[in-house]
Amino acid sequence: MTHNLTGPRRQRTRPVDLEAATRLANETLSFRLGTTTRDEIQARTEQLVAVITRLTRSPTTGADKEGRSLRDEAVDLVTDAPKGQVLVFSAFTYMRSSALFLRRYVAYAQEVTGQPEDGAIASRADPEPRRPSGLATVGQIQWLSGVAG
Repeated sequence: MTHNLTGPRRQRTRPVDLEAATRLANETLSFRLGTTTRDEIQARTEQLVAVITRLTRSPTTGADKEGRSLRDEAVDLVTDAPKGQVLVFSAFTYMRSSALFLRRYVAYAQEVTGQPEDGAIASRADPEPRRPSGLATVGQIQWLSGVAG
């Protein structure tokens, strides 16, 4: 199973339905090892990876440090997928890990794309570093540089 999270896009992907992604993750987490067949595990894992891949390509997520970190984690998760004939337990564990990751990424995406109750859109991009407001005067800055310097 090979997936390219960072490669060029050939066609525009439609936005991911976050509610459907949440349902997919929750349904996957309800599976039990003794009652789930290998084919079901494989099919569900492919669905999870497809949704994760589409989410990581979304232009609305990933503009801040947390988003970049989640994208890196998604790349690692997808590239470390079990390959070939592996034990059912390994495939099941990978499927659950993918579902748990999808749940976290969806929560992040909802936070980023959602509007606060007052209607203002809060930017999630990393802010420019700025001097703390308590150091507004030149005298205080000079005093601190003398003490710390």
